[in-house]
Amino acid sequence: MADQSTLPAALDAELDEVLSMLPLLDVVPALADRVFVRLTDGLVEAVLHDIRVRHESGALDRSAYLTEICGVVVDLQECGLLGADTTGTI
Repeated sequence: MADQSTLPAALDAELDEVLSMLPLLDVVPALADRVFVRLTDGLVEAVLHDIRVRHESGALDRSAYLTEICGVVVDLQECGLLGADTTGTI
């Protein structure tokens, strides 16, 4: 099967690296928090990237793009997976 990833190469590599560490968590439990943070950050970035790609490809108009991205950001903040941004940018 051909690689269907639309993720940037660096993000794809980061997620592969983090996922490869999961078996180590049984051996080195102290890594769990760091691996969880890296995995969560990578998955959040992948979700936001997917929304942007759908907008750029024309699948989402500007209004739908902004509604979806803002909804995802709010949901992530409410779950504690994304901190409130104090710089004014996403």
